[in-house]
Amino acid sequence: MKKALCKNAMAFVLFLLPLTMMAQGTIQGVVSDETDVPVPGASVVVKGTTNGTISDFDGNYSITVDSFPATLVFSSLGYSTKEVNVTGAATLNMTLEEAVTGLDEVVVTGLASSVKRENLANAVATVSAEELVGTTGQTTVDGALYGKVPGLNITSSSGAPGGGFALRLRGISSINGNNQPLIIVDGVYYNNVEIPSGLRFASGANRGNEENSGNRLADLDPNDIQNIEILKGSSAAAIYGQRGGAGVILITTKRGQAGKTKISFSQDVGSNTIANPLGMRPWTADSVESTFNAAERAKYEATIAERGSLYDYEDIIYGETGFITDTRLNATGGNEKTRFYVGGGFRDEEGIIKNTGFDRLTLRANIEHKISDVFDFTSSTNFTRSNSSRSFTGNENEGGLSYGYTLAFTRPWNNQFPDANGNYPNNPNYSGNPIFVRDNALNEDSNNRVVQGLTLNTKILTTEKNRVKLVLSGGLDYLANETYVYVPETHQAQIGNQGGFIAQGKNNFTQFNGQAIMLWNHDAMDGDLGLTTQAGITYLSQESNLVNSRGALLAAGQTNVDNSVNQEIDQFLSSEEDFGYFGQLEANYKDQFIATVGYRLDKSSRNGDPNKFYGFPKASLAVNVANLDFWNVEAISQLKFRTAYGETGSPANFGATFTSLGASNIGGAIGQSVLGSKGDPDVEPETSAEFEIGFDLGLFDNKVAFEATYYNKAVNDLILTRALPASSGFTSETTNLGDLVNKGVELALRADVVDNENFRWNTGLNWFRNRSEITRLEVPAFPQPGAGFGLGLGTIFIQEGKPVNQFATNLDLDGDGVTEPTQIGVAEPDYQMGWNNNITLFKQFDVSFIFQMKVGGDNLNLSKFLTDLGGVTPDLETADGQARLSIPANGQRFLEPAGYLRLREAAIYYRLPSATIATIFGDTVEAVKLGFSGRNLFLVTDYTSYDPEVSVNGSSGLSTGIEVTPFPSSRQVYFHLNVNF
Repeated sequence: MKKALCKNAMAFVLFLLPLTMMAQGTIQGVVSDETDVPVPGASVVVKGTTNGTISDFDGNYSITVDSFPATLVFSSLGYSTKEVNVTGAATLNMTLEEAVTGLDEVVVTGLASSVKRENLANAVATVSAEELVGTTGQTTVDGALYGKVPGLNITSSSGAPGGGFALRLRGISSINGNNQPLIIVDGVYYNNVEIPSGLRFASGANRGNEENSGNRLADLDPNDIQNIEILKGSSAAAIYGQRGGAGVILITTKRGQAGKTKISFSQDVGSNTIANPLGMRPWTADSVESTFNAAERAKYEATIAERGSLYDYEDIIYGETGFITDTRLNATGGNEKTRFYVGGGFRDEEGIIKNTGFDRLTLRANIEHKISDVFDFTSSTNFTRSNSSRSFTGNENEGGLSYGYTLAFTRPWNNQFPDANGNYPNNPNYSGNPIFVRDNALNEDSNNRVVQGLTLNTKILTTEKNRVKLVLSGGLDYLANETYVYVPETHQAQIGNQGGFIAQGKNNFTQFNGQAIMLWNHDAMDGDLGLTTQAGITYLSQESNLVNSRGALLAAGQTNVDNSVNQEIDQFLSSEEDFGYFGQLEANYKDQFIATVGYRLDKSSRNGDPNKFYGFPKASLAVNVANLDFWNVEAISQLKFRTAYGETGSPANFGATFTSLGASNIGGAIGQSVLGSKGDPDVEPETSAEFEIGFDLGLFDNKVAFEATYYNKAVNDLILTRALPASSGFTSETTNLGDLVNKGVELALRADVVDNENFRWNTGLNWFRNRSEITRLEVPAFPQPGAGFGLGLGTIFIQEGKPVNQFATNLDLDGDGVTEPTQIGVAEPDYQMGWNNNITLFKQFDVSFIFQMKVGGDNLNLSKFLTDLGGVTPDLETADGQARLSIPANGQRFLEPAGYLRLREAAIYYRLPSATIATIFGDTVEAVKLGFSGRNLFLVTDYTSYDPEVSVNGSSGLSTGIEVTPFPSSRQVYFHLNVNF
């Protein structure tokens, strides 16, 4: 019997063996996009198993399937996922289509991990290269983000070439501290500093943030960027600890593609013109006499008789047409071992004021190399040389330099042009001649910058269920900045005063960051549960050395500090170090339930105790209802509910922990004495704790996608300054004294409205609002230093129970003759929205445009305060204008609504047909695209100055809603030529 059983068993095995062999097979082929370009790194997985592979640099893949029939799942970043049924060994080439709604794109969720957007538990915004620069030319990255991200408020501090922007994610995160998001470019912490030039010492401005400086994100060419991820709140940015308090912006630059080397050339040619000129008051002889006197009337009549018109100094100063060129050349290619992207660009942009402009030279080399099956590395190298000439705008105190001030008091019947000998007349009504300043004074800066990032990946373990990897990365950002301000001794305000002024700055910034991360991916429950665990350490070092050398009483015609009599040197040194540990665990059950928990411990030399660690937790949960087994509603292709909580921080400003010393003469010898402000050795970081909840909905195979998010972000332990009694020996102390909260809603709708062979229309709408409130204040309500000009003209006023950016002025509400601070408005808008559209006609024409709208919010128009004083405000010929002059000159008089509707971008492009290209160029040229575009093409607003987006205080602090004679914003139009070889 045993022999019979063995014989039968052997026969059964021999019978099954051929069947088993027939059930196994290999599927191979090439993965490419819609233009037949190979897609490297595409994932190919047998559905329902952990059996998978990825395509190589040429898009080739090969996978062994254990049994047929089977379903292969193809996916890659930026492309829609495809599923294909296979019944046996075969060659299967797959074409992936570009993702419309972005559900398949990969989003960073940790310092070394990522997740598909459809599984994301936070409202993380992404901006692709096409969205960023695909419509029109962009000077800076931050300016290119207008209207494209819900929850991102952008304020322009200057319309000068080279930018000047303040980015705020989900409201104000700090009153005295940092409100700009942390920016990371290819893993390198990117310095976005705003550098004062010393101009205020000539103009009489109060603070360095009033000097019309740009911020240094301008050094990054927007055309080098592949995509941007924006972690808007603490629930998403918690993994970045005490550097993520204001949100995080992750920028990835372009990478190489394997295959034949391809070269791309782009040329933009454009122009700058003033976007919204205010015009001149329509003077008559009678209005001149009634405003001034009979002598001025005589001058008016003489000018009219001599030249037939008045001098329109607004047009003379702001009316230049600036020429813009932007030239770019790059190459990309590689093989199965190495991929590269190298390129360079040069942008030269003239401003709307003569002798102003901005130029930027960029060189980039991004290299990816596979050393072996265990090691691979990525190197990202960028060199930038940029120069700006920003001239003189913004606030001053009788410096005779700022154009807005001089134009407010320059009467258009007075000739300010030089005579035949080159002598400029004095301005009879103000301390400066704007034509002299334009032609002879200088306000410039230059920057040399090197940004280097390097990442080494080591695959320690790779099995069917476990993959362990060590990631070592580091980055260097070195910036050498030089500033130069020169006012000749012959300038009107310099005669008898400073006798000429010069300031030269030498400023160096060095940032180094490094991190070591262990990443473990584990497949459990037969592949139904995926676990991603990461843990590591991070280090950040920042050093700065700012030297400003100034001189007054210049020798005639000399332009350096050596040839001045009264010389002064300021130097500011800072050194900061951060160190942290972090760990995070992500669990994904069948793409149905995705949970994340994490914790970060940070210490910083800017905290009161530099060795004390502060903890920042995070947790999130996403439930993909449409992926659950019972779901069978075909019209709803995605339904996800998500919630998240996280904490981030922001250390005290450098120097807040100690009491500064100043130089003094003691007994005839130089000594040191304590300055008025007392440091707090126990100051702790500000902490943001955010709760977020929302849902994502996809309809009709995700042709329509909707996202909704609500957040509540509490910022605790605000670092503020309070007055001290004189008996303490100090005047003030900076320490933790308050709390605030931001609450908001963000909505986003994207839709493929029409998609056929000859007409495609994709549209997107984003809407958001934020409400802030000071919830605790351990000091009396106060006007925020550096955010206004006192309660007389109006200022941002910090008060418990009120919005953080309310405007207040002194008013007598009871009629008893006693004034008190009173809220008159709020800079915070009711809501903001952006509407973008992309249309393709007959596969050859691309039409795109972006509208941006802001509803509500107020500005203090202090430019009108000056023009009213000078009698030149355009509306003073009207009854309303004259009535305004009878109102007391306080903040209430100059508060204006700052809402608007703007056509931010618009373009039309034409792609030459392939047959036409082949006829003209043969095989040399692959694609040619021509186009016209524009930025800021029109503006509808009730605001009566140049632009409702204003900030006299630069990008620092609260920095919004207060205008004092800015550099006017411009309208730009471009012609584009793009050629791919």
